[in-house]
Amino acid sequence: MVQRRRQAGTAVVLVALYLLVVRVLPIPELVAGRISQLALVIVGLVVTVAWSRSAVRATGRMRVGLAVWGVAGAGWTTGQVLWLAGGWEIGGGPISPAGQAGFAVTMVGAPLAAVLLVGRPSASLRTLFDALLIGTSLFFVIWALILGPQYRAGAPEIGTVVYAVADVVILSLLLLLLADAGPALRTPLEIAAIGIVVQFAADTVFAYEVVNGSYRFGALPDLLWLTAFTILAVGAPHRTELRGVTRLSDGGRPRAYLPYVPFALAFLTGSTMIVTGQELDRMLAGLSMTLTGLVVFRQMLILGDNRSLTRQLSTLVDDLRFRADHDALTGLANRARFEEITERALEPGADRAVAVLLLDLDGFKPVNDTYGHDAGDRVLVEVARRLRGAAGPDDMVARLGGDEFAVLTGDDPGPVADRVLATFRTPFDVGPGQARIGASVGVAAGRPGGRGVGQLVRDADLAMYEAKRSGRNKVVSAGRAA
Repeated sequence: MVQRRRQAGTAVVLVALYLLVVRVLPIPELVAGRISQLALVIVGLVVTVAWSRSAVRATGRMRVGLAVWGVAGAGWTTGQVLWLAGGWEIGGGPISPAGQAGFAVTMVGAPLAAVLLVGRPSASLRTLFDALLIGTSLFFVIWALILGPQYRAGAPEIGTVVYAVADVVILSLLLLLLADAGPALRTPLEIAAIGIVVQFAADTVFAYEVVNGSYRFGALPDLLWLTAFTILAVGAPHRTELRGVTRLSDGGRPRAYLPYVPFALAFLTGSTMIVTGQELDRMLAGLSMTLTGLVVFRQMLILGDNRSLTRQLSTLVDDLRFRADHDALTGLANRARFEEITERALEPGADRAVAVLLLDLDGFKPVNDTYGHDAGDRVLVEVARRLRGAAGPDDMVARLGGDEFAVLTGDDPGPVADRVLATFRTPFDVGPGQARIGASVGVAAGRPGGRGVGQLVRDADLAMYEAKRSGRNKVVSAGRAA
């Protein structure tokens, strides 16, 4: 912060010195114009060096974004040098095609750098469409009210307005992306946005003066350009801001309705022209088609995002529903799910009787004590797998908690219990070795409209403890031993 304050103070001094030399001292207009343009070349170089140096200190995608911003500054500086060279003798003149190409690098590079620095890949395209929608809408209004009439009157160099439009697009993009900017980049981008505002003012005044034929080197646009690029130089991220940065984005979302404000203004302007009998020229017709396309494509992107979000929410709901009904370790139904299904099977009018097999593992605690809980978890997962294989296709297998399992069956529970006990004859792999684990099984049967789920489980629980007292790998049915 202290370093940036010092830079801001230096910038104020430089702008004041420029005003003194170019606008106050009695220097010939041609010389003052040359000095003005040389100052713009120098400040362009400063911006290029400042952002490129920040790129060297950054890593990953941030480095690429900062480097592209440096390239954008270099493009502007190159265009300025070529423009100065072409107009050196007369203190102004049209920009050569090579100079236009240099400025075009800035118009393309600046928004690309902003997207690379901030935009999440999934949101960058929509954000770019938002910026284009804002810029095109404002250009529609400017052309309809100011530039169109001048163009039809034969004003030259009307194409220079493209610079102001590009500034609107870049500024819109920065403002939209600021909601996503991480802490390290928020301040630099806020300062850059201020610089683009001044740049827009400079290009707008430049377009106006060129159309009127009054622009010369050293005029008001030069002062505004100098101020804009000085602000951009101050905004370059510092080493301390880039140190330890691991994310570019805070995950925020751009303001969804912001692009529609200038679009509504353009729509109102066009509607007013039609109502008042004014003709829409080719430019306005083309802009209208462009705006329509941008809105349609933007809505398609939003619909795609919404579909993706709906799928994600559906998957999340399914996952939450599964987690609510199932044991996280084994994937079996949990106690709540088991009791719900059992209660439904015991309701009056159900088609058949059911039986509950309640299992408690024998010899499981030593596995945890000897081999650790990871080995114990592997055993529980294997028990669940074996129980699924022993149960019938229509039976429910559940883990009620700890090493306690249950099977709900509509078949004869005897054969099911025999298959369950048979699965425990094979030792369990516990990593360094194998362990033999048994099961005590308690069985309780119920018919629809008879005992409730609570009583049925309690009866099976009592039978299971009776089996445990009788020894390992025993089955006891409620009311009798088996």
